[in-house]
Amino acid sequence: MHFISLLVGYNLIKRKYFNEIGWVALGGMIGATLRHFTNQLFSSIPMNSYLFTATAFENILGSFLIGLIYVVLSKRFENNNSLNLFLLTGIIGSYTTYSGFMVEALLISNESVYILLCYLFLQITLGILALWIGLTAGKRI
Repeated sequence: MHFISLLVGYNLIKRKYFNEIGWVALGGMIGATLRHFTNQLFSSIPMNSYLFTATAFENILGSFLIGLIYVVLSKRFENNNSLNLFLLTGIIGSYTTYSGFMVEALLISNESVYILLCYLFLQITLGILALWIGLTAGKRI
């Protein structure tokens, strides 16, 4: 009898785990598509800016959205793990990009250490500011 209850418990955990992966994967597909669209949009705009790139835009917008969505989900959709996984981990997680940030930093470092420091400072500072604005906006909704 104990073995059967262990098996049932294992199957429930396994089903929950695969359900969670499904929500993250679906959100990730949407976020990655949005990121590709943003990259294409930025590549079609003639700009010579090292500081404001598609990656910087994605990370700053993502910081704002994660703050806003986190607060709204906390207030309106308590304990909805599937929605959290879909929106925050899936969509926003795949839309923003730490690896792209690092690649751009490396490429900029070949141009100028001064521009690199400005790029790092602005993206991190604006990201934190955007997160704070998103949290504040979410609390007012």
